[in-house]
This record gives sequence, C-alpha cells and structure tokens, in this order.
Amino acid sequence: MAGNDFVFALEFSSQGAPVTLLHELAAYVLSYVGCAAADLPDLTSALERAVADASVGRRRCDVQFRVNHPKLEILVSANGGRVWQASHPIPDPH
Repeated sequence: MAGNDFVFALEFSSQGAPVTLLHELAAYVLSYVGCAAADLPDLTSALERAVADASVGRRRCDVQFRVNHPKLEILVSANGGRVWQASHPIPDPH
C-alpha cells in the first residue's frame, strides 16, 4: 500500500468504545497497511487498554490511525489530551 497516506479518526462518547469494535477496526487497519498478523494481538491489546484508561471518568475518547509512510501511528486522546501513542513500521510491499 505504498504511497497512500491517510488519517482515520473516531470519537467515542463518554461510554467508551466497544472492545469488539476496537479489535476489528485495529485488525482491519493494520492488515490494510500491510502489518504482519503476528503484530495484531500486541497492538490491539495495547489499544484496548489505552481506550479503557482514556474513558475512565466518563470522558470523551478519540482514536486516530495515521499512515505516513513508512509508519503507522495510533493515537488515543481524552478531552483533547494525548493518553497513548504507538508507532509501527509499514513494510515495503516490494
């Protein structure tokens, strides 16, 4: 998927994000950009924990997936402040 940078962002209300949705979304985005299936469990688990922490106290939670080749950044924010961030290399398909 080289050369197609993008940002995908979601805003969750104070009730937080459903775990199933987070896992499916992260798995889809990670596989779409070419990350190995072996990387999915660690990244999705860390994302789940970050969103749960961000949602404590009934705060709005934002999740962003930013692709800026050659890396994917996953960002979690709550009430405008960064809570968690991860960066993962995107493999070159050639």
